[in-house]
Amino acid sequence: MEITFTVLLWAVRIAFLVLLYLFLVRAFAGLWREMRTEEAAPARPGGLAYLVVQRTHAGGPRSGERLSLRAVTSIGRDGGNDVVLNDEAASARHSLVSFSDGEWWIEDAGSTNGTVVNGTKIWQRERLHYGDEVAIGRIGLRLEQA
Repeated sequence: MEITFTVLLWAVRIAFLVLLYLFLVRAFAGLWREMRTEEAAPARPGGLAYLVVQRTHAGGPRSGERLSLRAVTSIGRDGGNDVVLNDEAASARHSLVSFSDGEWWIEDAGSTNGTVVNGTKIWQRERLHYGDEVAIGRIGLRLEQA
């Protein structure tokens, strides 16, 4: 009777190890598939659209830099904004750019120096078109599609 108990105990141990190895093989196979799928997936754009820096100054963003926009994007000098502009002529919270009903809109957020679109200072919420230039402080930005 003691021999059958020992054999049964060894059988249970072997069965446990087989199940453990099967689990590990399936887990690693799933991870491998997931990693290969991520490598094959095309890169997604960083945002819905971009503001591309056209004009800048020393210490400001680089000319040609693409600043990613979300559905609602705050722009200003303060680090809490979605787009931070290092420019003392920009207010802490300068402008808001938003995407609503398939169109881009911009509004001044009560800035000291105002927000300028295509050379005209805006006083209320204005529609933006791709290619429009926005001036915030001493920085010129152009709206481009993602």
